[in-house]
Amino acid sequence: MKLPQLLSQYLYQTRKLDLTGIGIFILDAEAVIPQETDKVGQMPATGIQFKNVNVATPDDALINFIKEHTGKMKSLAASDLDFFLTTGRQLLNIGKPFYLEGIGTLVKNKDGRLDFTPGEYMVARIDSPGYQGHQTAERNVTDEGPRGREPRSSSDRQALLLIAIVVGLLIIGVGGYYLYKRNSLPEPAAEKQAVVIPDTTAVKDTSTTVNPSSADTAAASKAAASQSTVAHPPAPTPAAPAPSVPTPTATTANVPVPPGSTLYHFVILATDNKHRALKRYNQLLGYQLNIKMDQKDSAWFKLYFPIAALTRDTTYIKDSLSDTYAAPHVFIEH
Repeated sequence: MKLPQLLSQYLYQTRKLDLTGIGIFILDAEAVIPQETDKVGQMPATGIQFKNVNVATPDDALINFIKEHTGKMKSLAASDLDFFLTTGRQLLNIGKPFYLEGIGTLVKNKDGRLDFTPGEYMVARIDSPGYQGHQTAERNVTDEGPRGREPRSSSDRQALLLIAIVVGLLIIGVGGYYLYKRNSLPEPAAEKQAVVIPDTTAVKDTSTTVNPSSADTAAASKAAASQSTVAHPPAPTPAAPAPSVPTPTATTANVPVPPGSTLYHFVILATDNKHRALKRYNQLLGYQLNIKMDQKDSAWFKLYFPIAALTRDTTYIKDSLSDTYAAPHVFIEH
């Protein structure tokens, strides 16, 4: 039962109703309150009188009455009553009538006092204390402890649905962005394909085309193989996949230096260990790679690839050589 109905029922039972900041309602002892079994229709509440009295404190018995018939804690019942009366006082202060169901209507006159007009008696059934009306699905908390869990209202469900929609859109957006970034990674452009100079005599002039003869190339390869055999027996040549950087064999035909490119020496190994240098040199040479070895004073050895490339592509080529040949310290010499 709603709070205004409880106020009228309290007046019918106790014959007196004190409302804080409003006044006192009194029901005549001879007044007859219609019952549910009566079929007399609406009856004017002529037996109710109103007194303009300043009620400073809430009626504790009224608060307990509200508590028992709503199942709420006493503090919540008192808060509901205070809110209802505060709203009524605000209506009266702006010249609006304050209607109390089953009691009547209050209106503030020019003198600041309240005029009361009786209404009609309300026929309603008072539930037994602690009874939870079936008109609401809400379960409140009593003084003894929680009586149940409150179901979510429609506004709560709508808020949860909105949050779920927003989260779903965020997930879809992040997933789409990830797929877009993964599928839009730029592939190496054609201009980043370095040109490896074939195994010929030392080439220093990058503006000319290297044209070694087949006989000279074979002789140079045989001499390098003979030198490596004397220094250390050649290791067996394992079958290996082709490296990621295009590397023509020693017998490749003429490869011109592209216009605008520069011939660089990409050094993949620099060491004073002759045995290590020769072993690595013979291994890469066995793969028919255009590997070069530079020896200085018989105490320092450098293995490098002569590659013609654009300046902006050198970093990419260094990283590629480092990954392909497991060379963590690749550097460039002109």
